[in-house]
Amino acid sequence: MTRRHRTAALGAATLITLLAGCSGGGTAAEPEPEEETPHGYVEGAEEAAEPQLRLVVADTDTGRVRLLDLITEEVTELGEVPGVDGVMGDGRFAYLSSSDEGTTEVFDSGVWTVDHGDHNHYYRTASGDVGALDLSDPAHVVTDTALTSVTTGRGASLLLERAELEDGTVATAGVRVDEGTTVLPYQGALVAVDADGTVRALDRDGEPQADPGATCTDPDGAALTRRGLVVGCSEGTLHVTEEDGDLTASTLPHPGEGRGGPFLHRSGSAVLAALPDDDTLWVLDLAVPEWRAHDQPGTVAATTTGEEGPVLALADDGTLRALDPRTGEEEAATALLDTVDPEHPPTLAADTSRAYVSDPGAGVVHEIDYADDLRVARTLEPGIAPHLMIQTGR
Repeated sequence: MTRRHRTAALGAATLITLLAGCSGGGTAAEPEPEEETPHGYVEGAEEAAEPQLRLVVADTDTGRVRLLDLITEEVTELGEVPGVDGVMGDGRFAYLSSSDEGTTEVFDSGVWTVDHGDHNHYYRTASGDVGALDLSDPAHVVTDTALTSVTTGRGASLLLERAELEDGTVATAGVRVDEGTTVLPYQGALVAVDADGTVRALDRDGEPQADPGATCTDPDGAALTRRGLVVGCSEGTLHVTEEDGDLTASTLPHPGEGRGGPFLHRSGSAVLAALPDDDTLWVLDLAVPEWRAHDQPGTVAATTTGEEGPVLALADDGTLRALDPRTGEEEAATALLDTVDPEHPPTLAADTSRAYVSDPGAGVVHEIDYADDLRVARTLEPGIAPHLMIQTGR
């Protein structure tokens, strides 16, 4: 698949206008009846009966990026990102950043899920390189069907047109916001966190809506869940929800000193984890909603598996544990990795039935059945050291 490339710079704005017109004269013939578009139809994509899950993995030593199909185990070359040292994902696209180069390369994994509430549609199309962003330190990515927000560690957001990404190019959206403002799409609106901590609700043109009534100092980290949008703040976690078109917000206090760091979770999960330090695991349950702290010495990676599933924690001795998210009690454990390199710590990713643990030292990815005492279901070989990894297709 041929990809078109454009580079988007932070602070740029591109207005995209669709013009439609018609002209005619004389007497029109009786129009042919239009065929009804099938429910869930996406032009250019193949619909599947099950999730089309893939892993995007990258080797930080070589910069090579590969795509691992979790159904067929086929491995595809996506490209190279010299000096790659970070990866973020939004369910379909992977954003691989290089601090040395000062850029972030966007790759289309070619698989995604569309959630219709009571059912899902699963799609696949060609994968490939979409283009580059002038961002060296993306902290998180939040997306909906219209806009994608890529936010840096400095709190400034770059808004991208989702349709353009899907069409194979990078284009900034025509929404003008103040420099240094974090802007996140949510429920057809935008949640904006200004540099002074003010939280505002905006429409898609950037015009103010009703005040959601909260503050968020020094925002860092965000995630979209089935129970609202969460943003990491100095004073706690900002929890934004929507009802009848109105956004409301509250602050959920942290269960200890400091901040938790990035939100670690299965895509869409309303249970999230964080690692504030090497010996503590925080779990956020948005059904309550509240944070809980559990002692978990030596934890180097973690993720959640959903509201009814365990929290998975990987220790620095290579042991993988399944924990009760409410109590922190160990439900299962297995000695999984022979070595854990602190310079290249493993990554954990999970979906509704399996978890994936990268093993850079062995050059493999372990597929774990976390409902069956952490049984190793498969050992997958991407052909490169999987220093960085995200899952797509959800």
